[in-house]
Amino acid sequence: MARPAAHLATGLGADRRGVAAVEFALIAPVLLLLVAGLIDGSRLIVQTMQVKAAAQAGADYARRNGWDAAGIAGAVTSATSITVSPTPAPAQTTACVSGMTIAPAGGATCAGGGTPGGFITVSAQAPFAPIMPWPGLSQPTTVAAQAVVRLN
Repeated sequence: MARPAAHLATGLGADRRGVAAVEFALIAPVLLLLVAGLIDGSRLIVQTMQVKAAAQAGADYARRNGWDAAGIAGAVTSATSITVSPTPAPAQTTACVSGMTIAPAGGATCAGGGTPGGFITVSAQAPFAPIMPWPGLSQPTTVAAQAVVRLN
């Protein structure tokens, strides 16, 4: 025996089976994007820390051993488990400290009356490949860091 159409519509509106599955299907893509973003963001933070540590390792090598471009570059590349390149190459300059920056020395004395010092700038960089392309993040992305040490 067939049910009347009015009774069928009322029965469907009251049937709550499968609602949780439909709600999960609607929210799952948003949750997956959030998780992927967290994973990519975490990976980028960790890689940035490793590249900074590699640049600092090169500066520490220069502080201990003096100017040795090949040794500094070797310290940068061997500092972490990821592939880090010492690019641009380590540079040695004579400069003066001016506030929180170093400025090239223009003579035998600095503007504040001090003597110029020898500085070594160590750079490090590594490519970063996110799990998925993100708007506003160019592909491929390079993580870079720099460390400066005064020798004398």
